[in-house]
Amino acid sequence: MSLSRNILYLGGLCVASLSIAAHADQSTDPAADQHGRLKQAPMPHQRQNLPPSVEQQKYQVAPTTKPRYDLLPRSQRNSLTPMSATPECKDMGKLASYSGAALADYLVNLPDYECTYGLFSLTPEQGATVYSAANMSAIASRFTQEAGSYNASDMKLVNLTLYLRAGYYLAEGGTIAQPAQSLKTALRTPIKQLADGTALYAPNTVASSTAGEAIRLITNMHDEPYYLPSMKALVQRYTNSSTNPHAVDALRNPSTAGAFTSALTVFFYSHYRADGVPLLQNDLSYATALNAFVTSNKATLLGDYYGYQLNDATNEAFRFMQYPALKDGIKPMVKAMLASSSMTGADSDLWLAAASAVKYYDNANCGEYGTCDYVTQLANTVLKYSKDCSPTLHIRAQDMTPEQLQDSCDKLAVEEGYVHEMLKTNRTPVANDYNTSLELVVFDDYANYSKYASVIYGISTNNGGMYLEGEPDQPGNQARFIAHEASWLRPTFQVWNLEHEFVHYLDGRFDMLGDFAQATSVPTVWWIEGIAEYMSLKNNNQVAIDIAKTGTYRLSQIFGNTYSMNDYVTRAYRWGYMATRFMVERHRSDVDAVLGKFRVGDYSGYQGFMGNIGTGYDAEFADWVNQATTAGQPPLPEPQLPRCSSTSYLGKNCGITGLSSSGQAYVYLMVPAGAKNVKIYSRGGSGDVDLYLALDRYPSVASFDMVSATAGNAENLYLPNPVAGHWYYIMLNAKTPFSGVTVYATYD
Repeated sequence: MSLSRNILYLGGLCVASLSIAAHADQSTDPAADQHGRLKQAPMPHQRQNLPPSVEQQKYQVAPTTKPRYDLLPRSQRNSLTPMSATPECKDMGKLASYSGAALADYLVNLPDYECTYGLFSLTPEQGATVYSAANMSAIASRFTQEAGSYNASDMKLVNLTLYLRAGYYLAEGGTIAQPAQSLKTALRTPIKQLADGTALYAPNTVASSTAGEAIRLITNMHDEPYYLPSMKALVQRYTNSSTNPHAVDALRNPSTAGAFTSALTVFFYSHYRADGVPLLQNDLSYATALNAFVTSNKATLLGDYYGYQLNDATNEAFRFMQYPALKDGIKPMVKAMLASSSMTGADSDLWLAAASAVKYYDNANCGEYGTCDYVTQLANTVLKYSKDCSPTLHIRAQDMTPEQLQDSCDKLAVEEGYVHEMLKTNRTPVANDYNTSLELVVFDDYANYSKYASVIYGISTNNGGMYLEGEPDQPGNQARFIAHEASWLRPTFQVWNLEHEFVHYLDGRFDMLGDFAQATSVPTVWWIEGIAEYMSLKNNNQVAIDIAKTGTYRLSQIFGNTYSMNDYVTRAYRWGYMATRFMVERHRSDVDAVLGKFRVGDYSGYQGFMGNIGTGYDAEFADWVNQATTAGQPPLPEPQLPRCSSTSYLGKNCGITGLSSSGQAYVYLMVPAGAKNVKIYSRGGSGDVDLYLALDRYPSVASFDMVSATAGNAENLYLPNPVAGHWYYIMLNAKTPFSGVTVYATYD
């Protein structure tokens, strides 16, 4: 698939530029351009050793304090059930049954602030109820009350804050109507009192994210310009000085640190607000305050866990370099930072932030700063190991042993052959695809990926890895998967999301013609994400099976998956996996037909084909889901067999086509001496047929020797040691009238 700068596979979360993000301002980084490449330093973010959760990526919430079951190996993840504080936790139906003051009471008494995260993915119908004007007004009133009495001892304020954040998030994406301007005005007083006071920043051991969420609400409301003076005062409050030499020590607790990161985020978003730019473009005081925070606090925070605040504050200070009127005032700050730090030393974060500012705002004069070609130098310094696995795969790594490099090569070689066999690609790329090889870049862990990948490759790292297809219609283009080791699984070595992303590369190159806009001009997400999950996990996906057994969606709904769904992760990955697996197991001929249309770019024909399927498989899918297990392996494609010479007698390795009946139809088989491993199977057509077999007699539904009676037309009978020289009678019984069915026979 020629994704041509538009698509980024984010460690299992596929984000195609900003155009597919329903909540673009809040779920993606506006510092990235429409093609997903950074055009400025990324937004401020709390550092962590694990990849961000889906909720963090989409909603910008705090890192979870819960066990990260999503990061466990599949075999362990399938046997564990995430804990919830109560059976009602995250039950949006229960929450929606309350209104007004009763809703406020329900929210403040939730036992876990993560119980509110379901609010971010409400349907329009749910949103209209939960976020009625009366409800939002009632919650704003209770928010004001709790803000006035906040003493950092409970989670009442954070629960209310997350309700409000989710409401503005949904409004931004068009799920609900925009709240009234009067609501924003009413919230200004309590938020400003919190921001300017001291109570908000006190350690809250019950809900340490309270302060950060309260300040983050400002960005959801798009009200950053109003709070700029307060945010500057906050930066100055935590800047060491002769009169307060230990001011920054307060940032060494999660509550205050989260608030400070959110304050920097207010600066960040202000540059993207029409009413913010006029306040910033001629005022050097903001950059001066941020730069002073870095220079005054460097000795204290450098090497400390909370030292990332120095890096983020540097980025925000130098982001003002984009304004012509401020450039001359900020250049000396940048040069001083470069002179007082080094690219690979303990203070490398600060040097790289300054060098990145030069790249983004004054690259034509990089020689003046001594930063020309620093990206190449950094890459060569950090990514010291490499290996050519094959002519189509090259690995570049920060720290991998020869054995780990070879193991990764071997693993992908097996995966490559398997995908080609399963999808019957004939190893022939789609037209005009020049992605002849993939470069796999592996950082040592998520922390190193977060630090270096944005600088070397110009990508956001608010994810678990990223696939960059580039411009495959251009000769010499280099596709890359930028990844990191799953350090939390050590001593086992694993590149996180490796197999899933490699399937994306193969599927794009060998299955889907055209750029991303063309390939997703009709709903294809069920396939794009579903096949990557299915090929990488095979049948071992109990999580998806359990989710599908809830019956939340019909198969026909999953066929309509897009990248802008509220319930994106569950629908795209869990349900997409189940939809793809079902189609491969039960309707392989349909899969082959779909791939045939994809490979020639006939997406309108594909849509018509899927439209003809419509809801026809919904009942069969629901029945199949209830029978699905993790046992076995995906069925390999059936060999292409010729038509038998007779319309009723099955020969060796051939099929009888066009069988139809509203009752019963019969075919026959006799095998010679020495025959073994007979397989009789039906495929294709419409309706629902079952196969019954009997030796030397006609079978019936009451009398038979063997039966295959699953839903659909993919029935299979096996005779490992058949009786030679005797007739086997096979009855095709119509569970519902069938037509166009083919019955095959193969044996050794």
